[in-house]
Amino acid sequence: MHNPIRHAGHAVEEFFEAFWHLDGRLFRTLRDLVLPGRVAINYLAGHRARYIAPLRLFVVLSLLTFFIGSAAVHIEEGAVDVEGIEAITSAGTVEEVERVRDRMVGDIERARTAAGNTPGVMPSLVAAEVRIRGAAANRVVELGGRPKPGAAGASAGAPPAGPEGLQFNMLGHRGEWNARDNPVVVGWWPGFANDWLNRKIGNLEKNMRSLDSASADTWLQAVMSAAPSALFLLVPVFALLLKVAYLFTRRLYLEHLVVALYSHVFLLIMLSLAFVLSVLDGLVASTTANTLLGLGMAAVLLWMPLYLLLMQKRVYGQAWWLTLLKYLVLGFIYFMMLATATVLVFLARMTTA
Repeated sequence: MHNPIRHAGHAVEEFFEAFWHLDGRLFRTLRDLVLPGRVAINYLAGHRARYIAPLRLFVVLSLLTFFIGSAAVHIEEGAVDVEGIEAITSAGTVEEVERVRDRMVGDIERARTAAGNTPGVMPSLVAAEVRIRGAAANRVVELGGRPKPGAAGASAGAPPAGPEGLQFNMLGHRGEWNARDNPVVVGWWPGFANDWLNRKIGNLEKNMRSLDSASADTWLQAVMSAAPSALFLLVPVFALLLKVAYLFTRRLYLEHLVVALYSHVFLLIMLSLAFVLSVLDGLVASTTANTLLGLGMAAVLLWMPLYLLLMQKRVYGQAWWLTLLKYLVLGFIYFMMLATATVLVFLARMTTA
């Protein structure tokens, strides 16, 4: 009779065998990823046992990359004078509000220039600007003035500031939202759906109020925590874009999905490297080392788009001019979708109690 219970030595042997097998596939996957398109081409050609499955690798790397980013990239409290927002709320005239607002926005512009291409910094600076402009617009209204168009917001795709009350001019609703006196009501929705919508709006207002007094670094961490979910949602969409762009290649959607997944795997690896370089740049004091790290960061940021272009050319094998055209169009569409999805995921999290 076969005994299913194995001795401890056999269990240890199986563990190391499984680990070595995984380690071998991991090494081959990372090694072949160095050459644009090689892993995707080999995987689609049937050499799948050599590599780690693209979906598994993408999920692990997406979580790992933004964990590294959250630990590595921070905004110093002194980088932007966000605490000076109290000067706006205590200003006695509209002119004083606008003067303080313009000074603080100028500080943010200088911080944005100094930050350069450091990954993850830009969203937090945009969020800080939104908070400043929102507070200024609210104070102008309190003083009996009218905020200038666009004064309450900043760049498109930024998280909203925490205003005194959420304003809606859509779905037939106007003015400041209030769950009891002025709720949002969609006429063709059933009552329970409108109740659910207003609960979500209430949660959003409460959570945005709590973030209104938070530091720029808190905003940065909140936005970065939404990025993995946005990426996970958009990879299938990117594969669909590839399917449309290369419709006449007669490749199946799942083949485009493999290309999309390995593209994102490479991007996540490079983004992790950029986060690490950014940390090292802040730790070392040597001018020579800082210069080398800056050159390394520039090389990473330049290699990322070039790699994806070469990968697209090698996988699909079309003429350079056509590949470049499709690459630019797809890249622009996807970048806008990713920015929008990140903000929407961020807002969706803000609607939870």
